[in-house]
Amino acid sequence: MLRKNVLEHIKLRETHISIYLCGVVLFWSIEASAQRVLPDTDEKCINDHAEVVTNKDRKAITSLCKKASKEEVDMMIVTVKDLENFRPRVFNVDRFVTDLFDEWNVGYEEKGNAIFLFVSLKEREFRILVGEHYQDRLREKAGRIVKQTLVPAFRRRKHSSGVRGTFSRLFREVAVPHIRALKKAKQQVIQVH
Repeated sequence: MLRKNVLEHIKLRETHISIYLCGVVLFWSIEASAQRVLPDTDEKCINDHAEVVTNKDRKAITSLCKKASKEEVDMMIVTVKDLENFRPRVFNVDRFVTDLFDEWNVGYEEKGNAIFLFVSLKEREFRILVGEHYQDRLREKAGRIVKQTLVPAFRRRKHSSGVRGTFSRLFREVAVPHIRALKKAKQQVIQVH
C-alpha cells in the first residue's frame, strides 16, 4: 500500500512537472510572439523593404545622406510593402513609426538633427519625423513637402522618383536651412568666448 501511494505520488508529481513545463514553454512562445517586430534599419540611409527605389534614385538619395551626415544631420527612409507582417498588429501607424525611429541608432537624444521618412505601400501611409532641434517652421515644411511631392507621385505610381524628389526637397528645404542655423549658432558661441 505504501509503495502504491509513493508511486502514485511520483506519477502525480511527474504530471505536475509536465504541466508546469508545458505552461512555461507556452508562456515563453506567447511572450516571444508578443514582442514588437520592426523592419530592419541596418542601412544608414535607405531601407527599401518595399523595393520601390531604383538603383539610379538610390545613388542620388545616398549622396544626399552623405552630404547631410558630413554636417551632423542624419537622414533615412524606410519603405515597407505593408504593415501586416509586424507584431503586435499595427493599429497606430504613428506609434509604430515613432518606435521605428527610436530603434534607429542615430543618437537622437544628443543631436535631434535627424530626418526620418516612412512609407507603407499597401496602406498608403506616409510619415515624416524631424528631430527636436529643428525649428517649428522647418518641421511644418517637411510635412508640406511630403504632401506636395510624395503623395502625388505615389498616386501616379511613380514611387522611386517620388521618394527621390521628396528626399531631395527635404535635404534642400529642411536639412540645409537647419545646417545653416547650426553653423550660425556655433559661430555666435565662438564669438562670445
